[in-house]
Amino acid sequence: MKVMYTNMASSVDAWLSMIESTLAASERKIVGIDVEYDKLRGSSSNPKKAAVIQLCVGTEVLVYHICHANEKSEKMYDFLYGWRYTFARFCTAEERNVLGRSKLYIHNIKDIQTIWRDPDNTTTRTQGLKDVAAAIIDPFYLKMKDGFCRKEHSMWANVPPLPPDHILYAARDAYASYEVYRRLDVFERGFFSLYKHSEKKRCRDW
Repeated sequence: MKVMYTNMASSVDAWLSMIESTLAASERKIVGIDVEYDKLRGSSSNPKKAAVIQLCVGTEVLVYHICHANEKSEKMYDFLYGWRYTFARFCTAEERNVLGRSKLYIHNIKDIQTIWRDPDNTTTRTQGLKDVAAAIIDPFYLKMKDGFCRKEHSMWANVPPLPPDHILYAARDAYASYEVYRRLDVFERGFFSLYKHSEKKRCRDW
């Protein structure tokens, strides 16, 4: 992964411009997204807000410390808004609300949790991103969240810079969301293509 960590709107805008060029040349305009919150629990009077927003396309990852942004990125608003791109995330319901409190709105977001689960994992009733990523990408991802407990998750709104382990954790979340959905998209289109262009059975060539 090539990770950019920043709280500068100008750096965010430059990264998004680069990614828009990449997506313009891509038939499948998929973007992995993740959000880290400013607090572990919210309330009606003090709800959760976005502390960090992560975006991923290919191996390019943005880790945007938005709660300490030096100014608002209008380009981020435009990038997320509308139907140009397909954003992929695991369990999206709360994140829509959290992003909305930052005046960021996503229309075209896919919840991986509602699309696929590991059929060979019969011991876990509720599967998380790490379970799905381990099945589809690599077993390594079963440990992608190891070492992160309540203490670590309470640090996302801390004054920049974030510790390197936090930046890596955030980047992996976004990359796993992107890569899982990208592969599922390839599998789905492959099955459809096989059905649509079914060939006559041929004898072996040997």
